[in-house]
Amino acid sequence: MLAELPPYRALLVVDTKGFGSNPDTTQAAVSAAIPDVLAQAFERAGLREVWDTALFPHGTGDGYGLGFDPRFLPAVVSRFFDELQDVLAERDARLRAAARSVRLRMRASLNVGPVLEPAAGTTSAAAIGSAVITTHRLLDAAPVRAVLERSDPDQTFLAVALSQRVFEDVLASEYATLPATKVVPADVAIKEYRGTVYLYVPNPSGDLLRHGAGDYAEELATAKATIEPVPAPGSTTNVISGTQNGTAIQVGHVHGNLNHG
Repeated sequence: MLAELPPYRALLVVDTKGFGSNPDTTQAAVSAAIPDVLAQAFERAGLREVWDTALFPHGTGDGYGLGFDPRFLPAVVSRFFDELQDVLAERDARLRAAARSVRLRMRASLNVGPVLEPAAGTTSAAAIGSAVITTHRLLDAAPVRAVLERSDPDQTFLAVALSQRVFEDVLASEYATLPATKVVPADVAIKEYRGTVYLYVPNPSGDLLRHGAGDYAEELATAKATIEPVPAPGSTTNVISGTQNGTAIQVGHVHGNLNHG
């Protein structure tokens, strides 16, 4: 008997930057704040139903994961992440008022695919399957982490990784109101996963404004390699051929005035 394909589910996973560097008491406060800020963001985005009917919701200590009906994907892409950026900014201000070293900045990964859901009555809340693994791989990818490293911590509180499937089915197909031109593709190679992630930053700042959210370092190195090097002082060579009238002067370093005539 052939196995049946599991149901398609949308998958959202988030984690917080620098969680492990906080003391135990701070970790507890940040961990407790994570589901609260997610619930507020869904509420403000008009997507309370997604949160209330979440599939296999589970905390990870420094993050949170859940599944939901894929029909909500266009609304989540279009509205949820912008609201989450605002909620994180507000909560970060409250946390830092209590302890200046505390930050609440997040990475979020959104994917869709077949998911083996936990059996009814089991204690495990986490689902399994390659789609789930990919969602976590994208969250940990270097280009996603770099967004928060290269941005102003007082302005950019969220970096979003959209999977190839979400990009094609939701953005490129124009089901979402978020234009496809507002996301940046980046190659990802982490553990066994190879593919493309699409970065979305609701509020870019800092180095992201100067160089963009992609992997500009490699592009910059390539561009520099195409520029002809300027000869170092003392290595200039001039060649004069044929019959010349007048005076030719070749100068390396000059101190004082140079007069001819």
